[in-house]
Amino acid sequence: MNRIDYYPSADTNPAVTETSVSFDPQLPLGSDAGTGRHMVASDQLVPPGVVLVKPGTIRLQFMAADAEKVEVEFFHQRYGLEKQENGLWSLELNTDRTGFNWITFYVDGAEILNPLAPIGFGASRPINYAEIPDPEGDFFAVKDVPHGTVTQVYYWSETCRLMKSALVYTPAGYMKNDTKTYPVLYLQHGHGENEQCWIHQGKANFIFDNLIAEGKAEPCIVVMNNGMTQAEEDGFRTFGRTNLQELLIHDCIPFIEANFRVKTDQQNRAMAGLSMGSMQTSMITLTHPELFAYAGVFSGFVSARMMGDNSYLAFLDDAEAFKESFRVFFRACGDQDTLVLPTFEADRAMFEEKGLGPEACPAHREKIYSGEHEWNVWRRCLRDFAQMIFK
Repeated sequence: MNRIDYYPSADTNPAVTETSVSFDPQLPLGSDAGTGRHMVASDQLVPPGVVLVKPGTIRLQFMAADAEKVEVEFFHQRYGLEKQENGLWSLELNTDRTGFNWITFYVDGAEILNPLAPIGFGASRPINYAEIPDPEGDFFAVKDVPHGTVTQVYYWSETCRLMKSALVYTPAGYMKNDTKTYPVLYLQHGHGENEQCWIHQGKANFIFDNLIAEGKAEPCIVVMNNGMTQAEEDGFRTFGRTNLQELLIHDCIPFIEANFRVKTDQQNRAMAGLSMGSMQTSMITLTHPELFAYAGVFSGFVSARMMGDNSYLAFLDDAEAFKESFRVFFRACGDQDTLVLPTFEADRAMFEEKGLGPEACPAHREKIYSGEHEWNVWRRCLRDFAQMIFK
């Protein structure tokens, strides 16, 4: 088998060649035909599944020597890859897409995870994606600034009768100063995702690191729970979108306040979420306005129309109470988000009918971003929301 030359040409910036989530690009893998051992240097190198060839061009690759057909779906379109003599399937794709892009490989019609392409999580399963350099993506880049720490914690949920996991971001300096207390943001992902996604796909920690270093955001703690909450009932696991409210109020917040140096008053507590997480944010903050002064509804639902129970919306009938409770109620959506935009506009009309439109209520803020129902929108939502809270 011939050596595969996958490295970029001399006019390509090697710093942006790889789209892996790791800091050091994964070395290509090979195997010794005699021993089966993996080697770093070999005549049987397997290149990464996603390579930036040059700005606007990416190379997608999949090693499947025995396959009859390999395809890839990228931004709603499916493309065929060409098979080379060495068994590697390859496609160079010109695109104006940047940032986070979900990609799906198909081998002989079956969806297959490419182990040598970046791996994330979505739609309740591992996914491949391409992180294409974004000219406007400096705000989530890994910069030479003081960095915070992301810790995975485990706590018992009496609500679910299960152990639960959460990721907790603490800002730079948290470990050095053992007396300072911080405000806290509870940040939720979308349907089919988990507590890892706001870090590995959303870059939340780097967004906060950069904003804090620039003096644009207040140092705070960010808590990310799994909103696909399950409970154990009669020996079975059950899922409920609304279980998060009880878990957060009765289990998670007490745990965080007992184990981290956080401020515990309403003015120093915020909640935000994307898609399903936005619905959960709306339900929880409007049900418990005494607990949260800030709410972020990203690609979002205020009315939980698909859930049937909108009793929490009764709080909006008291415009003065809403204005007194919330310092920021931020709603945002992508301009091409066909999934959410109709609901987003219906929610706007509802707020205006109740005298709580952005013009009548300074706390109510809206923003439309360029994009669909995607991380490229949600990263920007968090960037902007982070600069509004705890001021």
